[in-house]
Amino acid sequence: MSSEDTSNNDQDNQSTPNRPIPGARQEMLNNITAASPPRFLSLPEIMVAAKQLEDIALVHEIAVNENFKLEPQEHPNNSLMKQVKDTMHKAFWELLREQLNSDPPVYSQAMILLSEIQISLSSLLLDQHTKLKEDIAQVLNVESIQNQIDNDSLDFEYYTKFILNLMSKICAPVRDDSIRALTLLNDPVDIFKGITETLSLMKLDMANFTITAQRRALNACSADYERDKFAEYLKVQPDALNLTAEWLKRHVNFEKTAEPYHDIVARAYMEIFDWNENVIFPEALSLDKDRYLATNKMLNLLILAASTFIVTISTTNSIIPRDINFKNDLKEFILSVIKHNDFNNNVIPNIVKQIALHCNEYICRLNPDGLLVSPDMVNTLETQVLSIQNPDNKIRALVEKRFKEFIAAVISSDNAVPQQCPLGLSAFKDELAAVTGSFLHLITYNRKVFTTFYDEILKNLLKQCDLP
Repeated sequence: MSSEDTSNNDQDNQSTPNRPIPGARQEMLNNITAASPPRFLSLPEIMVAAKQLEDIALVHEIAVNENFKLEPQEHPNNSLMKQVKDTMHKAFWELLREQLNSDPPVYSQAMILLSEIQISLSSLLLDQHTKLKEDIAQVLNVESIQNQIDNDSLDFEYYTKFILNLMSKICAPVRDDSIRALTLLNDPVDIFKGITETLSLMKLDMANFTITAQRRALNACSADYERDKFAEYLKVQPDALNLTAEWLKRHVNFEKTAEPYHDIVARAYMEIFDWNENVIFPEALSLDKDRYLATNKMLNLLILAASTFIVTISTTNSIIPRDINFKNDLKEFILSVIKHNDFNNNVIPNIVKQIALHCNEYICRLNPDGLLVSPDMVNTLETQVLSIQNPDNKIRALVEKRFKEFIAAVISSDNAVPQQCPLGLSAFKDELAAVTGSFLHLITYNRKVFTTFYDEILKNLLKQCDLP
């Protein structure tokens, strides 16, 4: 493998974000392709556009994911790319071993390696590390090493010790054990293979440290960056927001043309909670599709749990005292049971039995002689919980309506005025707040990036309805 190959690999490891990023970028590309009629683009235009989308995806992920970190890019075990990469790496290290073991030793591969290690070590140092930079430049000087080779006086072990010692000084604590293990090896090829692998990880450590340290500054300008980049992309692909325009159009009341754009967009956001997963997401939302759908799933689970909670309280009201502790305990139990089970005909009888058992255990703790949940109550409860599966069930429909009205009120508000918890559902206020907060976090950032584009789309849509 050539110097360029290994260098490119290091750069890939340093700059390639964790796996969701390429997938998100690809989904955006798929969305745009699906919405766009055939149009001929030059290769340079395509490459520039793809790079812009990749940059947007990376900046976006850093902004919305507080736990984001760069990770090594790993190809699937059975993929062609992994086979090619493994074959090339194996060839490189086998050639190095063959050269070092020859008589006399040949150091052409070793020189390539030392040169790349010098570059990698220097890239990990900060501006204030002037002394270390000078040491690297002096010790890993290519001309000096070549002179030693020519004079048959190269001390290979000296360079391995120097490199490992320096790595131990500048690495993150998480790499200490790996570097310590390398100092115990004797085979120079194994040592340098470990050095290059560890240096790649150290580059990621440095990049992730920079992201963490500069997160506030990055977040302050990330929305502006995404907006500008997407505007540049629109110059190449003018119809890149076709699906977004269709999404917004569904929520325009053309008989109420004076309606604020903010209200129209808020209604469009609420459609996410009724989204058909087989329908392509609008381009403007596609980078967060999985997050939006996860929030949707959280709300649906909450609706089922709250509906089950209401019918359980109603059915057992005659034997369960009005106890806030019991209600909280029952709520947590129902949430836990539903979260870990599919809500269907096969499982619901078991869920109901667990709920009845839970109620009976509580009654026995409170009053050993108290009335327990009877078989008739269990049958009634099972019938009612089974009916909750039907979206048209009155209790479920009411719970869903009140939860969604609460979320809609929060995201439509221009200020931080507290919203009253839905009537009769105060037991679930914390869970509802969590779902609403997650959703609000996503759309707040989305608004920062795309409001300009939304306003332009809505302006054009409403202008069309004014035409004679």
